[in-house]
Amino acid sequence: MSSTDLTAALNFLTDAGHLLATTAPEISSFLMNQRGNLLFENEVSPSDIQRQHVCSCCGHIMVPGNGSTLKIDHKRSLDKKARSAKAHKQKRTRCSNPSGPTKVFSCGHCDKFTMINLPAPAPVSRRKIKKEERPAASTQAQTLQDTTPLPKGTANANSKKRAKSRKAGLLQALLDQKNASQSSRPGLGLSFADFEKK
Repeated sequence: MSSTDLTAALNFLTDAGHLLATTAPEISSFLMNQRGNLLFENEVSPSDIQRQHVCSCCGHIMVPGNGSTLKIDHKRSLDKKARSAKAHKQKRTRCSNPSGPTKVFSCGHCDKFTMINLPAPAPVSRRKIKKEERPAASTQAQTLQDTTPLPKGTANANSKKRAKSRKAGLLQALLDQKNASQSSRPGLGLSFADFEKK
């Protein structure tokens, strides 16, 4: 089969399988299974995206949460003893070819698993900050600046003045609001609080 005929047949089977996925899931699975068989006969391996999208056993279109499940499996489930015994032997191999997490899709139709290995994350690179040596003149100037006392009283006084003016402004705003609400009341402007005994 030529590549153009193969591509046309694969596109037709893919489109037909997806169109019938909700109305006739059995026919959709059959069409997608035929698509997989056609790929196998022509020695074309499906990509990881196609493998995680369609079950290779039954042809069911796998949608996580709609019968099918997705699980990310990290390679940390090994026993600590086995890991420490093999650590010296595999240390060089691990550094040269580290393995990443694995996506595990389980088909909601036939309960088969599709495993897709993900690439390992890039190693974390940390930059070392080098301390630069300062010239002698700048260190002497810095020691002179450190020995001169700063006037702390003025900063503290200014802070207290700002806090006092803020408090006074807040109290004035509350009084203005109270007066405005009393003047807008109908009647004599009296409330229950005016008749209470003090």
